Amino acid sequence: MTSEVWPIVVGAFVQETQSTEDLYDAEQVGASSDRQTLRLWKATEAQRIAKDRIDAQMKLLERYMARGASFVGWGLTATIGLSAVWRLHNHPPYLWIPATLTAAASFSAALLLWPRRWQISGDLPSYLDSLQYETELELRETLAQRDEQGIKLNDIRLGWASVFMKLTLGLMAAAALSVAVIFLS
Repeated sequence: MTSEVWPIVVGAFVQETQSTEDLYDAEQVGASSDRQTLRLWKATEAQRIAKDRIDAQMKLLERYMARGASFVGWGLTATIGLSAVWRLHNHPPYLWIPATLTAAASFSAALLLWPRRWQISGDLPSYLDSLQYETELELRETLAQRDEQGIKLNDIRLGWASVFMKLTLGLMAAAALSVAVIFLS
């Protein structure tokens, strides 16, 4: 049994194409006949894409902050535990090293939670009312440029969050290794 497909053709294939002049009046829809034709669409898309990007950046920052809060809690718990062991067991040698490392990791993680400049998506209505532009195109281009500046600002904040997260992970790993070395030696 073969599975051959035979197309069934009904109707005419050739349709007359309408010229773009018949579809809309360029002056009426605000389009131009030169290279600037897509400026309004580009500005609108730039705003939409910027909003999506800022929202994604916000989700990433939220994840960093949640991990940072968790590390603060675990780091302080480990620091208190190691300090208690050091105090109750007649100061075992070198136990202050992992206690110091976990305390430093907690401090580094707390820096993730420190409020810094951040651009959120959207604008206040009062800000939009204060802008004075003659066309929607100019307004949208300005807002898109503002969103781009916000994205760059957020990237700086996320870069520092990444640095503090890596530092925290490194300090916690060093603390765990130092505890292992101390108790296994």
